[in-house]
Amino acid sequence: MYKAKTLEDVLEGNKHKFNSDHRQVKKWIKSQNSEFRKSLIRSHGYNRVVSMFDFDQLSVLENFKHIDKLCVVSGSEDELETNFVSVNEVFATSLEGGYDLTEDWGQDDFKHKEILNSFDFVMCNQVLEHVPDPIRAFNNVVLMAKPGAYIWVSIPVINRIHDEPNFYSSGYHPRYLRFLSDNAKLDTIHIGAWRSLKYKLFAVSRNWPPYRKLKRGLRSNSDLIFPRGMFLDGTKLDYKHLVDTWGLFYKPKKQFLKS
Repeated sequence: MYKAKTLEDVLEGNKHKFNSDHRQVKKWIKSQNSEFRKSLIRSHGYNRVVSMFDFDQLSVLENFKHIDKLCVVSGSEDELETNFVSVNEVFATSLEGGYDLTEDWGQDDFKHKEILNSFDFVMCNQVLEHVPDPIRAFNNVVLMAKPGAYIWVSIPVINRIHDEPNFYSSGYHPRYLRFLSDNAKLDTIHIGAWRSLKYKLFAVSRNWPPYRKLKRGLRSNSDLIFPRGMFLDGTKLDYKHLVDTWGLFYKPKKQFLKS
């Protein structure tokens, strides 16, 4: 039987320790070029901003600033994380292109065998909540990675229903990411999580607020619905209210070259 881990145990298992509090993230945002900095402040959900901060730190610590072949699962070739790495070749899968994550890609009749064990890095951002079988989908993501490759996955802990009818679930705790990694026999390099009551209230009821809407004051219509939010800095880490989680995993050569 798989033994469940506490949140503290999951985060303590990280290979690298670095500070992801709001002060560090704010400094990092300011260090970006003007155009990208504006988009981080005004446009992108702050959950993605914090996960990108972690991704950028890990790209240095794990030395994957330069990627030969990258696969983006059900995303775009200009996925936000590509701002922090150089890539020679990008391939993006889609349901419309025949890459159905609900199928078993390990079967002999899988039509796209050319993508298996083919990529040095695989990204899967905010996808698993849109498939009915996240375990199979995650395992398919692993199949695309070469032995010795990295895999990056982000999923919501809490979310509003969106992209109907292709929405199945949220509520994925960081321990679930660790379970998926252990189940697939990967090495877990890092699992991150972000926690904010203000973000949680806004995300469930209306939208995914960016940095500027999470600061104190009357910043959006959401502050009228939840007046308490005007007195909260939603960019600060709140240890009680998990909203998003992400992880970096490694597909070990020794384990998978044998099989």
